[in-house]
Amino acid sequence: MPGLVLKLRDGERVLVNGAVIEAAGRGCRLRVLTPDTHILRMRDAIDPARVETPVGRLTHLVQMMVAGSVPAEAALAEALDALDALEDAFVESADRHAIRTVRGELESGRPYPALRALATLRDREALILRTAPMPPRPEAAAG
Repeated sequence: MPGLVLKLRDGERVLVNGAVIEAAGRGCRLRVLTPDTHILRMRDAIDPARVETPVGRLTHLVQMMVAGSVPAEAALAEALDALDALEDAFVESADRHAIRTVRGELESGRPYPALRALATLRDREALILRTAPMPPRPEAAAG
C-alpha cells in the first residue's frame, strides 16, 4: 500500500494541511494516502520569533513551504535568492555542498528534504557565529 507512514511518539505533534494532530497514549503510526498533503513534524519546526540568522530565516521559509502556508512559486524565488547570498557567505566545501543540495531539492519540488539539508547548515552557521570574533561595542570604541 503506497503512502507516507508517520510514526509518532506519545505527545508528538504534526501539522497536516493546517491541522495540528497530537499522538495520544503510546504513540501511533499513520499512513497518509493523499498525495501532495502538506505535513510538517512540529519537532522539525522553528519558532518564527526565534529566527535571527540568514539560515534560520531560510529554514523558516522552507518550513512554511512544507506546511503549505506560503505560495510555492513566490517562496521558491525568495529561497533561491537567499541561497545565492549564502553561497557568498559560506566558503567551506561541505557547506557549499549543503547549499547545492538544498537548491537541488527545492528546484525539484521537494521542500522537506531541503529542510533536512538545512539542519546541517544551521548547525554550521551556529558554530561559525559562536567562534567568530565579536565586533567592538560602540561605547568601547568611543573611549
